[in-house]
Amino acid sequence: MAAISAAAGLVAGITGFGSGLVLMGVLVAIIPVQDAAVIAAITALVCSLLNLWTVRVSMPWRETWPMFAISIPAVAAGIYLLANLSPDALRVLVAVMILSGCAVTLWTPPQGLIGAGLGWSLAAGALGGLTGGATSTGGPPVVLYTLLRGWDKAVAKAVMSAFFVVMGFWRLALLIASGLATPNSLRLGVVLLAPTLIALYAGMWIFRRLSTQVFRYAAMALLGIMAANLLIN
Repeated sequence: MAAISAAAGLVAGITGFGSGLVLMGVLVAIIPVQDAAVIAAITALVCSLLNLWTVRVSMPWRETWPMFAISIPAVAAGIYLLANLSPDALRVLVAVMILSGCAVTLWTPPQGLIGAGLGWSLAAGALGGLTGGATSTGGPPVVLYTLLRGWDKAVAKAVMSAFFVVMGFWRLALLIASGLATPNSLRLGVVLLAPTLIALYAGMWIFRRLSTQVFRYAAMALLGIMAANLLIN
């Protein structure tokens, strides 16, 4: 499990997201899914906090705070959808949205396809919260938003990380409140942070040496893997 955690940290350090994809994709075959979810939640939260700290000076707080504010109630709406709609249909919907967004991003000019505006920020936060609550995959809408804005890699990573910090605290609180986070799973999640953090810093070192364009392609590739994962499972 240490090697899996290290792989998750490396991916998160390079792209700013994806640790949960790596962990959940493998851990569920080894340990109960509830324990895997707790470990993934702890890992994602810590990785996001450290990622945000390293690029904090690039964070456009004025533009993006509405995204974070609306995402919290949107998670509750997403949970309602989960209870009333087919999970399979929701996964397919999210996967199609991801793949469509990646295709659009490939042809996005350097200055971005969408501009600053309250509407885009609110839409990204609402979609991220809805899909996060309904399918536990809330990252893609926000990642696509940062790519379509045409932001520099540091700004994009800062916005992603801030969103995942907000969602991470909220998700971990819900896991603890629901009783799904047991003392053993919490303890294992904390222990596995050691290899995760070592690999995270290695990923950050790689990130600093990537061009913005290469960073965008890496993020799109990871989004594509996430979409395929949703369609297969």
